[in-house]
Amino acid sequence: MKKKAIIFLGFLAIVYSVAFLQIGNNKNGERTLLSAFNNSDFQTIQINLNSWGLLNQSFSSLEKMKVYSKRITDALGIYDIDNTEEKESETFKEFIVTKASKNAKTTVKLESIQYEEENSASTYVVIDIILYGQYNSIPYLKEEIDSIFAENNIKPTTNITIAGTLRGTLNKEQKQKIAKSMMKDIGAKIEETYETEEIYSVYGYTRLISDWLVSNGKKINVNLAFHYNEYEDNTYLYLATPVITVDY
Repeated sequence: MKKKAIIFLGFLAIVYSVAFLQIGNNKNGERTLLSAFNNSDFQTIQINLNSWGLLNQSFSSLEKMKVYSKRITDALGIYDIDNTEEKESETFKEFIVTKASKNAKTTVKLESIQYEEENSASTYVVIDIILYGQYNSIPYLKEEIDSIFAENNIKPTTNITIAGTLRGTLNKEQKQKIAKSMMKDIGAKIEETYETEEIYSVYGYTRLISDWLVSNGKKINVNLAFHYNEYEDNTYLYLATPVITVDY
């Protein structure tokens, strides 16, 4: 794999209804996020970087989508594709390429949708990267992907989620202590807390990260969540900007 090689996964749902208001350069903020996670007792297992944007407002053909896909994979330095998938119907088309290695998995996805009721169409690009090592490269990978989107006149929306594990379970007080300490390291103020029997999640805002969204009238750009897996007897920690977009 070339030195720019990276990874994928796809659109993932965000639980909260939010609106992105600003996008900027977050390299220092991303480093701070990594540092805060590394200062915890959790062992990093992967980092997911998911960027997507509107390519055009037309119902693109699969052939055109394949051309755009190759342009992006070439820019990423990916020339040997492991797997390709394509779907086509009267209102939906999708083309996906995937490249996997020991330390990373990259997927480039193009989706074209025909909205019959609105008599309109849109084609989207998704670049999804999962790192299983070399985590400090994330700020540079995001910068590289931002450049690829800019070269194609696409304004990206990006989510970065760090995941790690700790043996055993944590009580509520321990989770609160870790969350407060980590948010303090990031320079973030906790704005919202969400709690169930299985999940403890907090949402915050820090000026160190220039991307942000609005949830319930508040700026949000940091999300932290704990999830306990009883079968494994492991507690999972997820730290993301602006919000977690992976299943947990």
